[in-house]
Amino acid sequence: MLVELSPSGGLFQFAFELGSALAAQGRQVELWTGPRPELASSQPGFTVRPVLPTWHPGDTGVHSRAFRLARRGIRAVQLIFAWMVLSVRLLAARPGAVLWSQWRFTFEPVFVVALSMVLRSSTLGLIAHEPVPRSDAKDTSTAKGGELLTRAFRAAWQRLDVVFVLGPRTRDLAVSYWQPRCPVYVIPHGAEPGVRGERAVRPVDDTEPVVLFFGVWARYKGIEVLLEAFERVRAEMPESRLVLAGDVGADVDLAAVLDRAHRIGNVDARPGYVAIEDVAALFDAARLVAVPYIRATQSGVAHLAFTFGRPVVASNIGDLPEVIQDGVTGLLVDPDDVEGLAAAILTLLRDVSFAARLGVAGERSVSDAWSVAAARVCDALAAGAGPGQEP
Repeated sequence: MLVELSPSGGLFQFAFELGSALAAQGRQVELWTGPRPELASSQPGFTVRPVLPTWHPGDTGVHSRAFRLARRGIRAVQLIFAWMVLSVRLLAARPGAVLWSQWRFTFEPVFVVALSMVLRSSTLGLIAHEPVPRSDAKDTSTAKGGELLTRAFRAAWQRLDVVFVLGPRTRDLAVSYWQPRCPVYVIPHGAEPGVRGERAVRPVDDTEPVVLFFGVWARYKGIEVLLEAFERVRAEMPESRLVLAGDVGADVDLAAVLDRAHRIGNVDARPGYVAIEDVAALFDAARLVAVPYIRATQSGVAHLAFTFGRPVVASNIGDLPEVIQDGVTGLLVDPDDVEGLAAAILTLLRDVSFAARLGVAGERSVSDAWSVAAARVCDALAAGAGPGQEP
């Protein structure tokens, strides 16, 4: 069983594709999530169950900081209730295995510790997209701290039977931070066919000089660095355009970003959650995708870009180099390097055939990743299951 509390967004899409791949290998899989999931399963053996009382990021819109803080308090209560519902359902179902995606708040691992004491016949695991919890209300680049949080997370990690991460550096981080007693496996992130759908995608060499930044606008994602770099790009290539599409993080001054975008010119700013049916058109129109993160473990945006055959310009940080091969599927630059980022973007905007080759290679690199991930998960669950347990 996979558990992803949000019924939309990158983590839900990851869980959906992994669940589909596990079912394709003969496993019976359920994905428990919130209301109105943005993807529905047609894979035999895989069921998406909207049984948790959570919410859609798409319901948020763009609001003031005060509104977001008030809503955060309300949703904290709602999230605790969702964990209560989840716990009752898990106790009733007693699945062979439970895999969470990630935990962000102190009370979540507390629930996991309690569940581990009663679900003794279940294999409990975590897909640690972000092993170290970080705030989404203040500075998203800073890890959360505090003795209570640290003790709760460490206790939960040490009761798990298996952990999966998306790269070797992330594995090292997780092991050093939490000292888990279970194996920690690296699995790949695959393409996003659920997001792409059946539509044909425009070839890269048929695109205008458009750069796409996709996903939450957060300081750690380098949106300010990208704007500064794009100002240099426009000075060299006035016809170039930048599209910023995604929800607005709490540590970003929206008014300042919009003002800067207006002054630079040719920046199409689209703040707000992007509905899944609108994603394909954004990537279809782009020549390249920018991932200029200042801090990262991995990025689903890079895999989404490869799904649409788009090359990526990204920071050489975290496990991004494990996915984005410099000069093969994209270009890597140092984080916070405005000049290097501008130069890499200009290279792909000017050399369309080179950009197209990188995009094709990127699409090829993720084509069978989900089957590899599913096989590793199956093997790990079988190894982690106790005597007589069904993995």
